[in-house]
Amino acid sequence: MKKITFVMVLMLSVLTISAQESKENSKDAKHKMHKRKDGKRAMHRMAKFTPEQMAILQTKKMTLALDLSEDQQSKIEKLNLENAKFFKEKMEERKAKKEADKKLTSEERFAMENEKLDHQIAQKKALEKILSKDQYAQWSKMHKRKSHSPEKRKMHRRQMMMKKNKTMKS
Repeated sequence: MKKITFVMVLMLSVLTISAQESKENSKDAKHKMHKRKDGKRAMHRMAKFTPEQMAILQTKKMTLALDLSEDQQSKIEKLNLENAKFFKEKMEERKAKKEADKKLTSEERFAMENEKLDHQIAQKKALEKILSKDQYAQWSKMHKRKSHSPEKRKMHRRQMMMKKNKTMKS
């Protein structure tokens, strides 16, 4: 009887350990998908396109989601083109600073964030003029959902790094 109990406890502990290892391996696999083979993080998927291509794609997505008229499409495409050019320009600036290994001062970081927010406010006001009230409400709802996801991803990444650091220390 003691031998049977011992064998069952041993099997149960082996199963538990192997289940935990496979769970950790699956988490690692999920994180590896977000990195390129050289270990660097993948660029934003829209960054691979020209500003004109980004504007066209964004306009078409908005047309499908908001049922835009031809006039609205042309106005929004111009707005999206301005936004895409702004995005590309800022991305190139960040890339140049990163390659120069230049750390941003708190004033530079504040100025950059302030400029980005001013641009977003201007975009929002321009969209409000182009879209109907219903379309704008729908766009706001869609935009709100998207704006929270990067924060959640960042928070999740921090939690995973903390867990990884704890397991390494143990």
